Amino acid sequence: MEISRHDAILKYIVEEYVKTAQPVGSNTLLQKYNLPYSSATIRNVMADLEAKGLIEKTHTSSGRVPSTKGYTYYAEHIQKHVDSETLDDKFKKEFQLVLSKKSQSVEDVLSKSCQILSEVTSMAAVVLGPDADNEHLMFINSTLLPDKTKISVYLMTDKGYTDSKTFIVHSNVEAASISKCIEIINNRLTGSPISEINSRINAMRPILSETIGQSSEVVIDALAEAFLNFAKQRMRAYGSEKLIELPEYESDTKKLQSIIDLLNNPTKIAELVEDGDDSEYTLSISEDDSNVAIVSKDCKIPNIDAKLAIVGPQRMDYKKIITMLQYMVKKIDEYFERSAELNTEGDLNETKKKGKKDGRK
Repeated sequence: MEISRHDAILKYIVEEYVKTAQPVGSNTLLQKYNLPYSSATIRNVMADLEAKGLIEKTHTSSGRVPSTKGYTYYAEHIQKHVDSETLDDKFKKEFQLVLSKKSQSVEDVLSKSCQILSEVTSMAAVVLGPDADNEHLMFINSTLLPDKTKISVYLMTDKGYTDSKTFIVHSNVEAASISKCIEIINNRLTGSPISEINSRINAMRPILSETIGQSSEVVIDALAEAFLNFAKQRMRAYGSEKLIELPEYESDTKKLQSIIDLLNNPTKIAELVEDGDDSEYTLSISEDDSNVAIVSKDCKIPNIDAKLAIVGPQRMDYKKIITMLQYMVKKIDEYFERSAELNTEGDLNETKKKGKKDGRK
């Protein structure tokens, strides 16, 4: 689909600046892109784009750079009307390897996907899970490890999220006390809303202390911490260290600190990407001096609503990143749909086999 002259020149300015991180002038556009316009026409269009706030002049060059408004306009309007970039074969192969393994956990698939995204884009990739408002404890159990000096405590919610804690034990009596404490908590709190478990565990302190002794305090403190983490918005970031190498942050510690602080604030990132659409992506570009942009996409996995996102500077390759996210989310959704279908078929086959056996009796 053809785009207007103004949109075409803005497109080339954005894409040239994404590649070079250098201000773009009219001569650069003429020489590199063989545009069918005169130098005077390009300068006039650039003046119009600047008047509309889509590009801006830097202090150190006569060239222009995209503004926050310009990046937003490009990502939301222009890149949709050009052919989607062919995805890199290496990216496709690496991602297909992730999905070639059967029966993987949701966490594993999303984690490996984000690692690939970060590697290919040289930016931070984030997986963001749902909050715990409607989530309940499924169970807690404990296992004495073979060396008999450690106990591993494992807990799971009804949404499939897990956590584990390891306790050092100094005697068989202490190991038995910790196991008993976990058993009591499991019996009393299974089915409880995750958001309420921390307060309920604290309310049980006197009973547990009286029944188990001082060992209960260590267990309660560790589990309270675990459930506090469960109750927060879940987020894991990959490749944050790659941001240091980008020109925007390499020599500007203040901007680098801003984006690192954001990556350490799941609640803030959740707020920035919460208005996503099932079929589209969400774009959030900072309007302050932090120079941050986030592109995210909803990932509808059975029983778990997650988001994949790229976090980096405004000067990111939106066309490439949006195409990758859309491709990746589509394939992940298909992977878990197939897994669900295979499980259903397996259950039906087992039912049929059972029915045949019962019929022969």
